[in-house]
Amino acid sequence: MMKSSRMGLTGLLAALLSSTAAASPVTLEEAISRALLNDPSIERAEAGVTRATAGGDMARAGLGPQAGIRAEVGALETDFTADSITQVPRSVGLQAEWNVFSSGANAAAVDAADFQYDAARSQLTGQREKTILQTFEAFAQAWLAEQVLNVAEARVETFDMRLQETQARFDQGQVTRTDVAMTEARLASSQAQLEATRAQLAAATARLSRLTGVADANPVGEFSLSETGFSTFAEALNRVLIQNSDLEAARSMQSVAGSRLEEARARFGPSISLRARATHGEDMFFFFEDPISDVGAFVTVEMPLFTNGMRQASEREALAARSQATADVRYAELMLREAVSGLWGDIQARRLAVSAASRAEGAARLAAEGALREHEAGLRTLVDALDAENAFRDAQIARIQAETSLKIAEARLLSLSNDLETAVSN
Repeated sequence: MMKSSRMGLTGLLAALLSSTAAASPVTLEEAISRALLNDPSIERAEAGVTRATAGGDMARAGLGPQAGIRAEVGALETDFTADSITQVPRSVGLQAEWNVFSSGANAAAVDAADFQYDAARSQLTGQREKTILQTFEAFAQAWLAEQVLNVAEARVETFDMRLQETQARFDQGQVTRTDVAMTEARLASSQAQLEATRAQLAAATARLSRLTGVADANPVGEFSLSETGFSTFAEALNRVLIQNSDLEAARSMQSVAGSRLEEARARFGPSISLRARATHGEDMFFFFEDPISDVGAFVTVEMPLFTNGMRQASEREALAARSQATADVRYAELMLREAVSGLWGDIQARRLAVSAASRAEGAARLAAEGALREHEAGLRTLVDALDAENAFRDAQIARIQAETSLKIAEARLLSLSNDLETAVSN
């Protein structure tokens, strides 16, 4: 009996961190690579970069000359005092135009397009960091759920053994029916916890599968960060305020709004254009029936004098857009300060929790090993040894949970400074 109990306890302890087989095992690196390819938000951000690139090309094209072909045909009825004439004027020609001076409007449009591209690039980088963080968290939660499931299964086996031992002692008259009922209740409770843990694992696996596009994704291997954060709060805050993608995008959009304001003001200033044409036509004038060909060059100077309030309205709109963009920058900074402050405090607390959980696990391990030896020596009952083993399991899973929560908090802080992708890839 003593030998079989020892084998059962040893087997349960060895099975604590065993991994369950799954159809689609994925490592953290594989999960992140698949998530970056699977996330439609990244596709959207990449399309934004492509769109911004095209916008820049369009703005630069406005700085150069434009050329085209022009064809015209129509009907013309001309009345005289004593007669009338009907003609079909028709012409074809080439024409080119170049806006050589626009009071800075075209240059401002180019600057706005460049800043828009910078914003799109920052948004793409930020979305990659968000996707990596979501995948890291999902991987960690699924991995943790598997560890908890192993503990829950072992706990059910332990209580089943304890129920058998209690029943045997009841048959010998050493305990009462109440002791048996209490053990049965604890077994039933552990079975309910096991089912709840399986549901948590299913939810965590479903989230990981959604992010990676892998059916029944099962995390395998360890997950860690090549760098775990910053040495001081000031260092963390300064790096986040310099490198955060959302803040970079907001600042770029603020620059876009500034350039749009310059463009709005310049659009109503003087402009100078060069225009050239080469035309061939027939029946162009009622007094001249022969074909006509001409080649010409022109300089056009334009200066709006009255716009019926359009200039003032355009400037007000651009000013409001710049104020809005400035407010967005301030809001992003405030939110980042709050996030860094909260995460920094959370990380410090979780590091202390990991240290305390590690000490508790060590003490519980010694207690479980001692209770097992004392049971073999006849100094303790099997129930005492099983209780000590359960306490060790609880301490071990508490340490694993504390370490997982710490890694997630550190990953969130690294994501704010755009360092997470580097930290998980090294």
